Amino acid sequence: MNITKFASTGLLGLSLSAVSLPALAAPEIATGDRWLEGVNQNQCLQRADNFIAELGISSDGGEIDRTGYFDDGTFRILCYGASGDSMVIVFAAHEDDLDVATGFANFALESIGD
Repeated sequence: MNITKFASTGLLGLSLSAVSLPALAAPEIATGDRWLEGVNQNQCLQRADNFIAELGISSDGGEIDRTGYFDDGTFRILCYGASGDSMVIVFAAHEDDLDVATGFANFALESIGD
């Protein structure tokens, strides 16, 4: 009977750690946006492509987004068009440093916005 209690307690402990450990390993995420007047969606995406090429990193792209990796982090750049203008939104995540994620997001917005 003591072995059953011990096994039950052990399984409960493993179950709780399986649920709580992933939450402890959550990445630090930063985001930002910028309105680009006179820059349509395709031009916004081209600017994102140029920014990524200047960094010399690989990325994947869709119809409205670009996704890639930097150091210990990831990013996604979205471009939404509206009447000849566009909105660029940047999400950046880093394994453990919010300042790195925030710095990357701000750098991307400045580079794409200029």
